Amino acid sequence: MKETTPAAPGLKWRSRKGGRRVPYWVARAELVKRGYPLSTVPLHVPDGHPDPAAFLADRCRLLQAEMLEWASGHQPERATFDGTLGTLIDVYRADRESPYSKLQHHTRQFYDYGLDLLKAHAGARRLDKVAGRDIRQWHAHLRKPAALTEKQIAAGVTENPERARRAYAAIQMLRVVIGYGVTERLAGCRDVRDILEEMEFESTGRRESQMTYAHVCAFRKAAHEAGRPSMALGVTLQFDLSMRQGDVIGKWSRESESAEARWSGGLTWSHIKDGVLVKRTNKTATKVEHDLTRLPDTQAELALVPAERRVGPIVICEGTGLPYRRRFYAAEFRRIARLAGIPDDVWSMDARAGAVTEALDAGADDSDVMNTAGHTQVSTTHRYNRSSLKKTARVAELRIASRKNGA
Repeated sequence: MKETTPAAPGLKWRSRKGGRRVPYWVARAELVKRGYPLSTVPLHVPDGHPDPAAFLADRCRLLQAEMLEWASGHQPERATFDGTLGTLIDVYRADRESPYSKLQHHTRQFYDYGLDLLKAHAGARRLDKVAGRDIRQWHAHLRKPAALTEKQIAAGVTENPERARRAYAAIQMLRVVIGYGVTERLAGCRDVRDILEEMEFESTGRRESQMTYAHVCAFRKAAHEAGRPSMALGVTLQFDLSMRQGDVIGKWSRESESAEARWSGGLTWSHIKDGVLVKRTNKTATKVEHDLTRLPDTQAELALVPAERRVGPIVICEGTGLPYRRRFYAAEFRRIARLAGIPDDVWSMDARAGAVTEALDAGADDSDVMNTAGHTQVSTTHRYNRSSLKKTARVAELRIASRKNGA
């Protein structure tokens, strides 16, 4: 497939590791400088789509039209709804008053993934003709394993696993876009919503893995031996402070395709004053405060950073002298975790869940743990809490004690 053409305005391709080419839509640089909120949008062609070029052209034309409407200084005209699921998705994306327009960039990527799957597979379906069997068939189709690649066949792989997350994401987006259609009183949406309310689909389930303190200690040792003290520091901060990876290492982003990448959102030395770290989280802007004098592991790792280096970002990659890129940080975490004997199902992100679980197992108050982790609701804190023998043992002890007292 070619790069930008009149049929697919803004289409660009970028090379990834291994030579893989990935399609993006790129906004005009001059409009991004004027404040247009989207600079690049990754495009995901659904597996098995009969005409990938046509799919990409359709997405590019829609994104280009939105950009030009913004540039004209007028409110964009609503996309035309003709009763089909595909045009409902177009309306939802184009409406500047829809919840979609308020989504953060990374969240919008997840939404686009599910919406693109739906539109490619069932976009032509009229909503007034949709029945429960249709939705079940969509789910079953999207759940099917991906076709084997030549490399997999050569390696002796006989079948890929079912893509439960893929199918679940599409159904979640179906609920979202139908809900939007109901609020806009679009024909057929209320009936489909009623059908969806009677249907349940297997969830992918929440993660059960957690990083334990023993894992952290083993990782720190392996990281130092591998010449990566920055990784030892980063993971220790994630665990001790119950922080998301992004709040510790930050992120790199561009305002436009031609603009220089900039780093933001991570821990800096200016966040620490008189031994107290204060930062607002990237996701909810909740302020969290930590007395570092009560965290000996964090103090030990910070003490290894030379005084002249204590300015700017805290976690710096040894190879570049700059903050880590997210993908490289993840790759280095896995490499060092394997050296430390940490199972592959324990991820960097599990440090936060491990921290919450450790705190609750130790008997910490729910609201205190919520504040430590920067959550806005206790229910969110509990989602990070992994099941533990300590909890069930404590319940058992209380029950036995109550029987003895009642005897």
